[in-house]
Amino acid sequence: MPGPISNDAIDRLLLSVGLPKAASIISPKVTAQYHSIYLITVPEYKSTVHTKLVLRVSGQHLPKIKTENEVAVMTWIKQNTSIPIPNLVSYDSSDANAIGHEYTLLSLVEGTTLSDKYHSLTEVQLRLIIDQLTDYLSQLHAHPWNAIGGLRINSAGTVVVDRIVDETFWQAPEVKNLWPASETIDTLNIRGPYTTYIDLISSQIKTYIHLIQTHDSLALMRDAIPRLEAFIRVLPQHANELNNVKLRLAHKDLHFANVLYDFESDKITAILDWEFSGVVPFTTWNPRRAFLWNGHDDDASGAEKLRLIKIFEERCKERNISLLEDVEYSSPLQESMQKVADFLRAITETAPRGQRAEFVEGWKMVVLRNVGRFGV
Repeated sequence: MPGPISNDAIDRLLLSVGLPKAASIISPKVTAQYHSIYLITVPEYKSTVHTKLVLRVSGQHLPKIKTENEVAVMTWIKQNTSIPIPNLVSYDSSDANAIGHEYTLLSLVEGTTLSDKYHSLTEVQLRLIIDQLTDYLSQLHAHPWNAIGGLRINSAGTVVVDRIVDETFWQAPEVKNLWPASETIDTLNIRGPYTTYIDLISSQIKTYIHLIQTHDSLALMRDAIPRLEAFIRVLPQHANELNNVKLRLAHKDLHFANVLYDFESDKITAILDWEFSGVVPFTTWNPRRAFLWNGHDDDASGAEKLRLIKIFEERCKERNISLLEDVEYSSPLQESMQKVADFLRAITETAPRGQRAEFVEGWKMVVLRNVGRFGV
């Protein structure tokens, strides 16, 4: 994570983007995995639109690509939907600036983080929140895409599909600590964009094979490499069936800690943290099962999420919204293809970290069982 940024450096940054020096700068104590946060107030000055700002200073986890993805996604959201998000005031995906770090400077949105006040919500409010989130998901779902990946703003200023950026990637600190010096973020992760579901899965499996060949902790998977390579070769034979999926933009981490809410109007005021969003096969729109999690790490949160999911499903049905139909796999073979990628990813993520050793053999069996459904 970035070290403390001086007020002088922040003032120089503000001046460099045409804003006055700060009237106040506060560094709140918040839990953030990928950035530090500064709350800034600037005096009204000439064309200043926002006087309350949030400076998010990025760590070096995924240099450049994470910031560029989030900026492009937020730009697209602003241009194509009514989903409430902060306004982007300024950003830099390099460290060649006054603070020496990647950053985004956003307008401060008034509202309460839903996870902080979850237990004070009434059932009526919860249903209103679920309905609003459903409306926003419907807007994302209404727009078709022709490729799988993250987003980027090209030289013409147009938002285009580009390489994937994901929270599950091997990130810079772990690349340095756990992998040979020859490995990089690019060699250990998939890239993209990908035109089809098969292209995505094939790239994932090729990348995981590289990890298996490279890291000694994955030696137990090396006897499976010939079958994994055969699996990749056979996928195009089932192209019509396996590629039968809608491609849609997904937040991928839409839990209540990423939602701001105004209790007076009962309205969501902002959805935050789009940094790992991207266009995905819609079967994988909720990869970490984060949707409707209340943000509390306690024994009751899992059951509560399931309760809210049931309400969400009921409201979709009552309102004739077809989101959930498109989440389903179009065939058992398509589901098996995804399972190969999911469980192989689990193995190659955890073994190099020395985690979950007791599960690896079982996960390997799941991978090989689903590979076997393709006759290899």
